[in-house]
Amino acid sequence: MIAVLIALLLLSILASALFLQARDSGSVNNILVAQGIANINADMGMQEAVRRIRSSQIDPAQVPVCTSAQVDTSSCTWPVGSGATVGPISGPNNDPLNGGGLLYRFDVYQRPGFVLGTDPGQPKNRYVIRATGYYGRTLDAINLVTSVVEAEVDMGRESKQSGICTGGYGDCGT
Repeated sequence: MIAVLIALLLLSILASALFLQARDSGSVNNILVAQGIANINADMGMQEAVRRIRSSQIDPAQVPVCTSAQVDTSSCTWPVGSGATVGPISGPNNDPLNGGGLLYRFDVYQRPGFVLGTDPGQPKNRYVIRATGYYGRTLDAINLVTSVVEAEVDMGRESKQSGICTGGYGDCGT
């Protein structure tokens, strides 16, 4: 009788351990899915910023010169209507698993070394894009997951003031 009770006790301990492991695995899987969606949304924000630069929807003269630290602390200011900062953009519904909730935001700026005339060796149409992707419904949600991507993009070799290469890409005819 005691052997049967011990066997049942061991069996219940084993079943509990397997249940907890399966539950924890499910939680980790949910976190990985949320992070993957946030990564995809950050990439979508990056692509939208590049598209807007190429199509001249972002005025190069309005792109601020900031350091990464200024962008981190929100002390970099973008002119109203410049198009160089957008978001957060929300999806068409409220379900993050189906393209809803918060999607992304992006900020376009130039580092001090990129400014025209400060360093002749630097490309003149180089920008920094910082895109933040979200998985969640609101910025203050307790379960909000974010992903940040920052990249330097070079939009050609011509001067951004020349008008020859506005929104262009590559060699710009040179």
